[in-house]
Amino acid sequence: MRIHLIACRVLQRELSYFISQSPQMIDVDWLHQGLHDTPDLLRKMVQSRMDQIHEDMQRRLLKHKPDVIALGYGLCSNGVVGLTTSDIPLVIPRTDDCIALFLGSQKRYLELFETMNGSYWLNNGWIESSYDSTLSQQEQRQRKWQQYAEEYGEENADFLLEQEELWIKNYNTCGYIFSNVYTNPRYEDVAKEMAANNHWGFKSFQGDERMLRLLARGEWNDEEFLFCPPYHRVEAEYTGKKIRAVPLEVK
Repeated sequence: MRIHLIACRVLQRELSYFISQSPQMIDVDWLHQGLHDTPDLLRKMVQSRMDQIHEDMQRRLLKHKPDVIALGYGLCSNGVVGLTTSDIPLVIPRTDDCIALFLGSQKRYLELFETMNGSYWLNNGWIESSYDSTLSQQEQRQRKWQQYAEEYGEENADFLLEQEELWIKNYNTCGYIFSNVYTNPRYEDVAKEMAANNHWGFKSFQGDERMLRLLARGEWNDEEFLFCPPYHRVEAEYTGKKIRAVPLEVK
């Protein structure tokens, strides 16, 4: 089976490993981290990549038509809601976001959410794609302040940085997820430093990459993955499965 995978870069280390071990033939498009903050842009970029596959086929730039397009995304702030398929089916994990993928299941994610409400999650992928781990948090903050000061003046720099950091008050704990694929001791230190600087608690957890392994191997059970047939649209679903597929209207 040929799979074309479109995935967030935070999954790159783990998914790359399981792709290398997969019996399936897989091509990958990596999209930059942070698109869940702008779900309309996430939807637009994923749909654009899906449409590009068909354009490349029509222009004979793509030798082999994928049997399936799979996403390395969960619901992600409803960023996958509204995606449409043409003649290639689409597979999407039934999770809130990538944290559940790193923890092994939506069930485990929800269990930890109940006991650790107010947690900010980090792992190697998030740190590599979102932070400069060679700098301390204070050094990164100072660098950002300097950029704002040069562009907007010192008083405005103080205000802008203060507004940017309001999100910190929404959390009380940093949860760090260890990877079974790749571990860098420095990254746990980065997470602990963030927790200390933001006056949060700190807890670490062993990750479980089973859903990422299933995704790469093409082993998609209906309980954990949505199979969206050709000429369907992805919609939100509110009974626990997160998303469903509905037929496109014939015009």
